[in-house]
Amino acid sequence: MEQMEQIENGERYEKIGPTAWGVAYFRSLSDIKYAKEIFQELDKAIGQSDATQLDYIERAKKRVKLAPQFEARYKLVDRLIAENETGQVLEIAAGLSPRGLTMTEQNPSWQYVEMDLPPIARRKKEILEKLYADDKAKPQSNLYIESRDALSESSLFAAARHFGDRPISIVNEGLLRYLNFDQKAAVARNVHALLEKFDGEWITSDITLKKILAYEQERAQGRSIVLALSGIDVEANAFEDEDAAHKFFEGLGFSIERRGFLEVSDQLTTPEKLGLSSKQVEEMLKQAVVFVMRALVG
Repeated sequence: MEQMEQIENGERYEKIGPTAWGVAYFRSLSDIKYAKEIFQELDKAIGQSDATQLDYIERAKKRVKLAPQFEARYKLVDRLIAENETGQVLEIAAGLSPRGLTMTEQNPSWQYVEMDLPPIARRKKEILEKLYADDKAKPQSNLYIESRDALSESSLFAAARHFGDRPISIVNEGLLRYLNFDQKAAVARNVHALLEKFDGEWITSDITLKKILAYEQERAQGRSIVLALSGIDVEANAFEDEDAAHKFFEGLGFSIERRGFLEVSDQLTTPEKLGLSSKQVEEMLKQAVVFVMRALVG
């Protein structure tokens, strides 16, 4: 039964592939290492898609002013991983993030595991192999790409087999907004079980609030396309407010530290490129948060 659910999830979530293109595109506008190279390979690999997917991609190109949001999210998560210094990182639904490649290159003693559903993990491996072949990046023996499903506890534990018996950092960007509340709870319980074994923290930027979606009107058409492609209703999956998000995760046995996207506003390179004022950037980022969570045991 679990295997069948993983197959169904893979088929369903593969249909939100165009959103991975959009995130990779926005990152490529920044100074994030390897972001441009990964996007270029992805863009070449996509080729001809169906009309709905191509429509999503064309609309994403017109929403470039959202790039600071994605740059800030990425850089804040980087900062939090560095602060926690576990040296063992599991990135759930890693997609086409350059983080694993960059962090293992910078920290040879670290163990970094990326996991995603099989179609996306295959695409990531193909892109990395192309970068290696073209000498645009060097293979890192401490970077592992796993085809796994975060909704499966056994799958999550299998991905963590590369870790030693010490604390880990579990990371995700852009996963939970595509999951309903029962699925969010399932992922949270699986993460909790993993943290009970290893200790450490869960760093998630996926605290999507209805206020944020209201601000993201430029992305409303994109969310409609995701709904048409996959049946996933991002707006229905959003938290009512930050207090509701706190109660949700606290109810599942986590303590929470709140960190805001504005912490890294001085590190952003995309606002200047896009001609955005500091006030515009503040307005864009002020509602967005990352939760750093620890499992409460006993």
